[in-house]
Amino acid sequence: MRPVNMECTYSADARKASMSRVRDCFIIVTLVGLTFGLATKAVGQADSQRSHAEWQQYNGGYDATRFSSLTQINTNNVSSLREVARFKIPETTSFQADPVVVGGTLYVTTLHNTYAIDARTGQQRWVRLHDLKNPGPGRLGRGVGYADGRVFRGLADGHVLAMNASTGDVIWDVVGADPKAGEFYTAAPVVWEGRVYLGNAGSDYGGIGHIKAFDAKTGKQLWSFDTVPSAGEAAKTWPSEPNKFKAGGGTYTSYALDPEAGLLYSPVGNPGPDFLREYRSGDNLYTCSVIILDARTGELKGYRQFVKNDFHDWDMAASPILFTSRAGRKMVAAAGKNGYLYGLSRDLQELSFQVPVTRIENADAPLTAEATHFLPGMHGGTNFYGPSYSPPLNTLFVPAIDWGSTIKLVPPEALKHHPPQPFTGAVNAFGDHDAERFGHITAVDADSGHVLWKYDTDTPMLASVTPTAGGLLLTGDTKGNFLAFDASNGNVLLKMDMGEPIGGGVVSYMLDGVQYIAVAGGMANPPMHIDSGPAWVAIFSLPDRSNR
Repeated sequence: MRPVNMECTYSADARKASMSRVRDCFIIVTLVGLTFGLATKAVGQADSQRSHAEWQQYNGGYDATRFSSLTQINTNNVSSLREVARFKIPETTSFQADPVVVGGTLYVTTLHNTYAIDARTGQQRWVRLHDLKNPGPGRLGRGVGYADGRVFRGLADGHVLAMNASTGDVIWDVVGADPKAGEFYTAAPVVWEGRVYLGNAGSDYGGIGHIKAFDAKTGKQLWSFDTVPSAGEAAKTWPSEPNKFKAGGGTYTSYALDPEAGLLYSPVGNPGPDFLREYRSGDNLYTCSVIILDARTGELKGYRQFVKNDFHDWDMAASPILFTSRAGRKMVAAAGKNGYLYGLSRDLQELSFQVPVTRIENADAPLTAEATHFLPGMHGGTNFYGPSYSPPLNTLFVPAIDWGSTIKLVPPEALKHHPPQPFTGAVNAFGDHDAERFGHITAVDADSGHVLWKYDTDTPMLASVTPTAGGLLLTGDTKGNFLAFDASNGNVLLKMDMGEPIGGGVVSYMLDGVQYIAVAGGMANPPMHIDSGPAWVAIFSLPDRSNR
């Protein structure tokens, strides 16, 4: 059934519950509530013994689950939150960065700049302007990695650099990608054991994805993995004709890492040309996949391809996440632009569940020159911010875009490969998009895949979804609302109009005994038909805490 222009949260079972099932549900909810209360109390006791808890990586940590163990702001008091500071970024841009908070400093990035601001007051500490030599089609930067007093990032002109975290001075600057070949950086790096991990974007512009490790001290490249292989069995999943160009496999957001196993988990983007599948017959490995790499050597250790021979631009754009479920299973969760959430074993071999999180229509219909409409459209599904996980609730949360696209194919003989020009295979480039669009947040039991609740709205949900031990789920929408939900049932506890679309990260941290929430907002994105003024970072705390 087609959504209507409204917002609602509903239980997945409510429509068919009988009185006996209501009784059973009451017992279950009571037990779950007790379990959550005990878990929250334990976490809260731990938090009360520390005054600092920072947000040191994109997605919060190596597991990328975005879970905050802080409880000072919770379901009982979140409605009294107030904005205590706002850093106004003097740029109108597609602001999608996830703030990183280390040492009381908050770091965010745009296409041209890296900003360091006081995480309490929002005052600028330094800004580094990056003189892009040849930025190509890149339009943004999603964040920094941090380690040992340095912040690291990639740039749209293919450079990778390390900066002094206190001053912004550049320590090293190396070339890691070739913008003339359609390659550029938008992802936030992950840093571990003295290595900086980063892959390039460019799937839609004729580029090929390469995931690389750089020495954190010197910038020297240590290894590289090609997501579109030129040799081996995987290369046989692509056409071998010399007149057909291979493209795709970019990475756009960030990565998860298992420090115990020494394994890097990376999402992999779509094949190119995006929509003309006949041009590139075969499965097109390793596009539209999650891959596992040995973090020390770059050797492939496993993969799961979610869409074979993709022809809808259905990337795995968002980072997968790593968690241990309530049942004690080590798992991976991933959500793609194809509209599904997947629950997998840690080695990606066992699929526990596959849950739709948005409308999926006309997915198997062939694309034609006349026009073909499909859902999700090329924007997703789940795009650059993916699933998150709450251990106390054993629940996954997934944002989604519900927006259809219509594609008209070019004749194969008319296809041109001229990086960094778009290499899509469509007359109408990235498609025509429906006038109406919607968004969803879906809460899913992490062991069973059962949908627990769903929030529906009449605007795409692009921002991160961040669960906390205080029982909250924090996010924002593209109408400019900062939202706080009761994570257990989806009830909206706070809805605050921030004035500009929100498509970036929402993070929580504690400094000197005060819990803060920072929201990255002001996202101007013409391809997604989203208008905005200049970007900003808003900082919130409780009214009786911010004046400490």
